[in-house]
Amino acid sequence: MRRTLICLLLAIYSTKADVLFCDPHAGHTYRFESDRKSVEATVMRQEVVELALDWAMKFYRDRSLEVVDLEFEITPLSFWLVTFKRAGANETFYAVALPDGTIVEPRD
Repeated sequence: MRRTLICLLLAIYSTKADVLFCDPHAGHTYRFESDRKSVEATVMRQEVVELALDWAMKFYRDRSLEVVDLEFEITPLSFWLVTFKRAGANETFYAVALPDGTIVEPRD
């Protein structure tokens, strides 16, 4: 419920970019935003997984991340939401990739 409220408030007050996904994580809230209005799909599902995993290992500074879920969302813009877990732990991490393979850098 809290995550939904935060994302809703951010979406209302964001004038430059659409909030694709919010991740409250370890005292921070990562907002994955994009100001693009449409993106042509140019990469396949497996490429998205590889790009997202490479990015996540660098961003979260953790080489033990494993992909546990991949969802394709269509609003407010089409994007892939990739979910990771740390090996041997229950902590969840995320990456957002656009259909052209661009990784969306989160804002804190």
